[in-house]
Amino acid sequence: MRVGVFVIACLALVAGSPAPAPAEYSESAAVQVIEETESFLAHPHYLDNDEIGALFGQLAKDYPQLAQAYKVGRSLQGRPLHALALNAPPANDKSGDLLRPMVKLVANIRGDETLGRQIVLYMAEYLASSYETDDQVQRLLNTTEIHFLPSCNPDGFALAQLSVACNFPAISARFALRCSQPSVLASTLAEER
Repeated sequence: MRVGVFVIACLALVAGSPAPAPAEYSESAAVQVIEETESFLAHPHYLDNDEIGALFGQLAKDYPQLAQAYKVGRSLQGRPLHALALNAPPANDKSGDLLRPMVKLVANIRGDETLGRQIVLYMAEYLASSYETDDQVQRLLNTTEIHFLPSCNPDGFALAQLSVACNFPAISARFALRCSQPSVLASTLAEER
């Protein structure tokens, strides 16, 4: 159900973008190779809450015309709820466009929903870093304001890390490697005592 909602939200984002005209197929047509640049997925792991704040701060610093980092509050255990807004407001209008569609992507409502959290983070970083080079991303951010809230439940994420490590030793090593955050587990253990 949640994946379906995410897919529908993504489709709604691109629905306003006209599809490129289909190219005619030819056996003699040259294959176009797209050169990959350095990727933010070079060292993938699940970001903890502090890393999310740092990432959003860095995106706002690197792309000041596109990204605005902010917090929407705090969790029950006092962790900040980091958010990011991406849009490219018109240069001649300082007040913004009240008719511009706004989209909010929210993830990690329950603590163990870690994949959705990372997808939202990757999407935010991809859109910000691709704005200058990708026409479709430009069209999207020129016409839509997108807000990202990757973790509604940072307390649950920390607890999920602890739960996997304590209750499922067979997979805890793999989860710990993906998180590569042994200090998060230690601090969670300390908080629980």
